[in-house]
Amino acid sequence: MQMMRKAAFCAAMMLTVATGAFAAEKITVGAIADPGYHAAMWAVMNGKVKDANVEVTVSLMPIPAMIQASMTKQYDIIPNGVLAIPQMKEAGIDPLVIGTMIRHIPGPDNHTTDLWVKNDSPIKSPKDLKGKKIAVTSLEAQDVVSRRAVLSEKYGMNASAIGGDFTWVEIPAAQFEAALEAGRVDAVAFSNVLAYKVDKSGKYRSVLQGAKDLLEMYGGPMPTVLEMGYKEKMASRPEAYLAAAKLLRQSAQYMLTHQDEVFADVAPKYDMTPDQLKGWFSSYATMPYALGPTDKAVFVKAWKSGEKLGVLGSAPTDVEPFMWDKAIKE
Repeated sequence: MQMMRKAAFCAAMMLTVATGAFAAEKITVGAIADPGYHAAMWAVMNGKVKDANVEVTVSLMPIPAMIQASMTKQYDIIPNGVLAIPQMKEAGIDPLVIGTMIRHIPGPDNHTTDLWVKNDSPIKSPKDLKGKKIAVTSLEAQDVVSRRAVLSEKYGMNASAIGGDFTWVEIPAAQFEAALEAGRVDAVAFSNVLAYKVDKSGKYRSVLQGAKDLLEMYGGPMPTVLEMGYKEKMASRPEAYLAAAKLLRQSAQYMLTHQDEVFADVAPKYDMTPDQLKGWFSSYATMPYALGPTDKAVFVKAWKSGEKLGVLGSAPTDVEPFMWDKAIKE
């Protein structure tokens, strides 16, 4: 009997050790509290896609919290703007790009990087914006830098933060409409899903189609947000990061093949309809969680634009030092 108890104890210990040895790696992911991000992450957040080797935890948060988290390395994988990658390097942080999170869809219906005015405004073109006030979330936000690059490089205007052709007014996006209606600003920079809602509402008129201009300037659709991690953390657990990256891509793909299921749950949380969310993903942007064939070349050109605008101290000419060697590709 004593021997049987010892054998049972040893078997239990071996099972415990084996279970511990094969415990799933944990990867934390930061995401912006936005219907697009939420929809793309819905499947992994709700257990629709899984990998026994990795446990992915997604935290949704507003943009200011995400910016702070990116600098403190609070999460293993986070979204960040194209220009933020070399900016972080300049600040002494080593980011590595895993894939592209958001990329413009080429086409005449894409208004995700436009500038909008009231329908009865006398402003008809970008040139008419000279001397006017433009509401933006942040002068260094990627979508705003992209608009400034278009105004500068395509239309020959001075898009400097201070002393240029425009007065930039930094306010939360939720205040854009009120500021425009009250006449406190002359134009606003609606972006992403909000831009789609505004476009379809017919309440405002676009005077600059940024996505179209950026495509002409850079030679490929603009990858606005990248999926990144930190070099030292990724080097210590490359297989866990690879498994997580594949899982995030699977989650985004699940969204595309199960739109009714995903959008019905996500859209109401952001005062949207499922059809509005479907429309944004069909004509404004994709969320591939993978690098596309023109992305790297566009990164370099966008970085050069950032240098011209003073957002970057020096624009890198080689993209490879910023790319993870296991980066996900389409």
